[in-house]
Amino acid sequence: MRKLLFTLLIFNCATVLSQSWWGSSSVKGNGNVVTEKRSVGSFDEVSLSGSFDVVLIDGKEGEITLEGEENLLPYIITEVKGGTLKIKVKKNTNLKFRKKLTVIVPFEDINGVALGGSGSIISKKVIKGNEVGFAIGGSGNIKAAVSAENVKASIGGSGNIDLKGKSDKLKCSVAGSGNVRAYNLTVTSLRASVAGSGDIEATVTERIKASIAGSGSVYYKGNAKFVDTSSVGSGDVIKRD
Repeated sequence: MRKLLFTLLIFNCATVLSQSWWGSSSVKGNGNVVTEKRSVGSFDEVSLSGSFDVVLIDGKEGEITLEGEENLLPYIITEVKGGTLKIKVKKNTNLKFRKKLTVIVPFEDINGVALGGSGSIISKKVIKGNEVGFAIGGSGNIKAAVSAENVKASIGGSGNIDLKGKSDKLKCSVAGSGNVRAYNLTVTSLRASVAGSGDIEATVTERIKASIAGSGSVYYKGNAKFVDTSSVGSGDVIKRD
C-alpha cells in the first residue's frame, strides 16, 4: 500500500479549483438530467475537486456513473493518474448547476479520499485497510465508515469529516474552522492537532496526545487513561459523557 500524501492531495485539489475561476468561461446547465457511464482504470484513492457530489458504493472498479445536466457532463474530467481516480472540472471552466450533479463510484479497496472545494464525498461501504486517510481543502464534507489499523483525517478550511467505525490509531489535523466529527469512531489512541477554531471529536479508550493553537478544542468520549495536552490559546481537551 503506497504512502498517502495528504498535503499534496489538498494542494492539487485547491489548484484545480482555483484554475476554474481565473480567466474561466461560464457554462450554465440546461436542466436536462441524464445518466452517463464511463470506463476508468483501477485505483486506490479518490480525489474530487469541485462543488458536486461523489457517492462511493460497493462494486467492481472500472466503471463509474455520472448523473447530471447533459450539457455540463462533457466538462467533468474523470481520469486515473498514479493510482488516484481524479474527478474535476475542465480547466478554465466555471459550471453553473441548475440541477444536482452526482458521480457514483463503485470500489473494492481504497486507502485515501481527498476533497477540494464545496462538494461532498459519501461512502456507502465500509472502507477497510491497514491505513486509510481522508483530506479536505475547502468547505466540502466527507462522510465514511472505516475499519482500519490507522486512520488519518486532515482538514484545511471549513469542511467537515464525519467518521464511524473502529481503528487502533487516529491522527487528526485541523487548520481553520473545519471539524472532525468522530464520536462514532472508537480508537485506542488519538493524536490531534488543531490550529484555529475547528474541533476534533472522537471516542478514545487509551491515550490522547493533543496540540492546540487557537480556540478549537479536542472533545472525547470513552475512558482514555493518558491525556497529554499542549495548548496555546483558549482551546483545550475536554471529556464528554
